[in-house]
This record gives sequence, C-alpha cells and structure tokens, in this order.
Amino acid sequence: MPERSWLDEREVLAIGSPLARSVELHGEIGSTQARARELAKDGAPDGTLVVSRIQTGGRGRLGRLWGSPAGGLWMSLVLRPDFEARLAGRITQAAAVGVAKALRSLGVKAEIKWPNDILVGGRKICGILAESSLAAGGGVGFVVLGVGMNANLDVEELGVEDGQATTLRRELGRDVGTAEILASVLDGLEREFGRIGVFGGILEDWKSMNCTLGRRVRVVRSGETLEGEAVDITGSGALVLRTGNGFVELFEGEVENLRAKPL
Repeated sequence: MPERSWLDEREVLAIGSPLARSVELHGEIGSTQARARELAKDGAPDGTLVVSRIQTGGRGRLGRLWGSPAGGLWMSLVLRPDFEARLAGRITQAAAVGVAKALRSLGVKAEIKWPNDILVGGRKICGILAESSLAAGGGVGFVVLGVGMNANLDVEELGVEDGQATTLRRELGRDVGTAEILASVLDGLEREFGRIGVFGGILEDWKSMNCTLGRRVRVVRSGETLEGEAVDITGSGALVLRTGNGFVELFEGEVENLRAKPL
C-alpha cells in the first residue's frame, strides 16, 4: 500500500504552529535529531522543525537505532524554553502527554510507558527523545525534541521482533495524511508546553494515560537491575519504585512490565 501523502513546506507552514515557524524538510537524512541539534548550536530560533521522509541513522534513548523507513513521522524540534534548568526534565512528560492526546484524537487509544514511549495495546507506536543544553547563566540554552512515529507503514518494515511495535495503519486499518498527523502532534505539544510552569495538570493527565504505574516492573539502569512496583511519578519526572529495600527514584532506565496492570 503506497503512502497516502508526504509533505511540502507550504503544507507545514499552513498549520500555523509556533513550533514550526522555520521548517527544514528532507527526503532522506541520517538523523533529524542530529540535524536539529546542529541547527540549535548555530543559533536556530525556537520553533525550528526538521522532518525527514526517511532516516538512515535515527536513534532513541541510550543510543539505540530506530528504524525509520518511509511512511513514518520522523521529526525534531528546536525549543528555547524560558524556564530554569531544573524544569527541563518536564519536557519529556509534557511531550508524552501531548503526543498521546494527538494519537487519541486520530482514533488510537495511546498509552504512555515511562519514560518516553507511546504504546497501543502494549506495542510501541512512538518514541520521544528530549536532549537539553544549558545556557551560560544556568538556564536552558535549548532543547532538541525528537518524535518518531510509526504511521503509514506495515510493522514488517520496521525490522523489529513480532509483537514489539505497531503502526497507525495497523491500528486504524487505513493511512492518515502526514500533514494531518503532524498538525495533531504540533497542536498537542503546544498545548502541553503551555502548562509546564504549572505541572500538576500534566502529571494528572500522564498518570491517567500511563501503562507503568501500578505494575510490577524490572528496570535496568547503568548496568544495575531493580525490581519492584512502580507507584508514582514525581514533579521532576522521576519514577518512584517500591522495592524490597524501600523506595527508589529513577530518572532513567529501561522498564519491562512483569505483570498485568490491575483493573
């Protein structure tokens, strides 16, 4: 099944999002994240968007390769938020809520897996990667936010093990125009970024859409493996794990669910 449509610059600018004031489109690129980071270091303004039809070297957390064939939404944003560096960690949670809501608006019941994956029925449909750079004065210099979504393609094209991933095409039984997906994502991100200063609402929405809290999980971080029940997420975005030795706050790690979330 051919991809229904891709993008041109006029379509993207017509969305009218402040997150896409400047647009750079590529047919093929190594990594939108690397390109956006390069642009940010060169002074690119807030609202610079990089999108590519194909990525040949896309990556997710912990440097893992991310298959990015034609048909997905592979994008990175340059953000220059006006808040203290200690709040930078909130961007990942805000972005996850925004993207999950965007997918739900398209008809897919998306859930959030800590820290930055969006799942449907336990299968990954989207990954989020936020990388921050501090300014000389101690604030946030810039943030590069990457969103990689499996959209108008078949699971077999992703090169992952069976049952690990899904796509919009699989979930909806049809393709959705790339400009429509992008507009939904940008709108969702803009709404949630506007709430970062007062974070309670984002946390509440994150918890209502999550598939991590209330589960017994295994977390691998820096060569260490921890098991326990995921009981909360803090205002700084840390996952609170209840283990046999007490409570642990985790700011990074790879989470594996060990049992079903109770009803």
